[in-house]
Amino acid sequence: MKSGNKAGHDGRRVKYGTFSLVFTAVVLALIIVINIVFTSLSLTGALTADLTAESFTEIGEESVSLLSALGKDLDITITFMSPRDRFDDSANAYNGINLTALVRDLAENYARRFDGSGDLGTVRVEYKELDSDPEFQNRIIEETGTALSSVSVIVSGKYHRRVLALPAFFETDSSDSSKYYSFNGEYRFTAAMLQSAIKEPMAVTFLTGHGEQPSASLKSVLSEAGFEVREEDNITANGVGEKTELIVICAPKSDLTYEELDILTAYLKQHNSLIVMVDASTPKDLKNLSDMLSTDWCIGFDAGALVSDEKHSLSGGKSTVISAKYPTYDSDSSSSSAAYQIVKSASDINGRINTFMPESVRLYIRDMTERDKQSVTVETVLTTYDTAVSGTTSSEHVPGGEIPLALLSTKYEYGKNNVLQYSYVMLIGSTEFVSDSYLAYAGNRRVMLSSARVFTANRVAPDIQSKPFASTALTLETGTAQTLTWLICTVVPGAMLIIGVVVFFRRRHL
Repeated sequence: MKSGNKAGHDGRRVKYGTFSLVFTAVVLALIIVINIVFTSLSLTGALTADLTAESFTEIGEESVSLLSALGKDLDITITFMSPRDRFDDSANAYNGINLTALVRDLAENYARRFDGSGDLGTVRVEYKELDSDPEFQNRIIEETGTALSSVSVIVSGKYHRRVLALPAFFETDSSDSSKYYSFNGEYRFTAAMLQSAIKEPMAVTFLTGHGEQPSASLKSVLSEAGFEVREEDNITANGVGEKTELIVICAPKSDLTYEELDILTAYLKQHNSLIVMVDASTPKDLKNLSDMLSTDWCIGFDAGALVSDEKHSLSGGKSTVISAKYPTYDSDSSSSSAAYQIVKSASDINGRINTFMPESVRLYIRDMTERDKQSVTVETVLTTYDTAVSGTTSSEHVPGGEIPLALLSTKYEYGKNNVLQYSYVMLIGSTEFVSDSYLAYAGNRRVMLSSARVFTANRVAPDIQSKPFASTALTLETGTAQTLTWLICTVVPGAMLIIGVVVFFRRRHL
């Protein structure tokens, strides 16, 4: 009898011992399978999760709205000139952030969001090894004049191509290009897609026939904003061109002719825009240009009135390299203010981003009559702090202790279907503001990009802000990190411990 009970008892031990072994084997097998599945999805790009506070690879509502509005005209192929797995190289990391992987993952998120379903257009992503497809590379060179490299990113649309480079997706510290400030990937991709989907691009014309000095960096910024960049010696009916929505006069040394003024006036009446940049060395005898600015647009500059500020200027630089101040806007009216739309991207992030105006001349708003106020709105875009002084005395033109450094004059009228149509003239008191050296500062660059966005009716320069990197390595949100920590360190081991204890005592009492 005892032997029978013993045999039964041993049988149950074997049974539950076998159960324990099988259970452990199944758990281990599940862990292995889950690992394999998630690794495979990760390698193909089918599974990416942005767990950062900044959501670097997330596509915002502005992008979705603008690209969705294109419908089937959105037919985009994004081509990277390196194999996909190359973007995971540890050499591409910065403070724990894999920079190139951010660009790749964002592109693939566009492709997942715009998959051609319903009324949506299509975005595809492909990878090519440099020199593996000579025909493709030669075609890109012929169409864009740009030679490709392993860091090239080509956005090919229905009508145009845009060739970008991986470094262009990031903003760097102006004093040290090896320090990355923020990720500007969403703006770059969305802008390039919009520009590639428009058949006839808008144009900006730089004047060069009056001793003007067009800035290469400004051309680059406006090209990035979607403008086709042109140069003309003088303003003529043919020289402006019907697609020109913006004319830039930078550092003129001689005056405009009466004929040019007539053409320019007619051009501005067609709801176009003009940027005039002067500085303390601008000649005083530019009478025609000055009269047009003052009479028609109620703005002007005091030639030779160099502005300086001992307290608010570039650290380590001259007092004439002014640190500009952003005006304070009333929250109820700011959304309709063109000047606010220009500076908000630079003034909203971390309070403000430094914007510098070297060798600036003092600007002014002339006394406006009631009739002027009915046709023209003048706003201050940038000013000095109240500690600034200027080199000449025209006290009647100095509003309080703050001196205007950039002014925006706006005219509008109701067009077809009662749609408001605008004409803009922007006067900037520094030509160095858009030089290669100073457009490297994020504030200067943002002001010019935002200006381009305001000055054109075509939405090819979207209002998308870059996403700043934290000073530390890429981290999870605190709440997410705590949840994952409890899950990994407590819940899963606790569950396994409870199951183990139950199995142990069940075996012991059999």
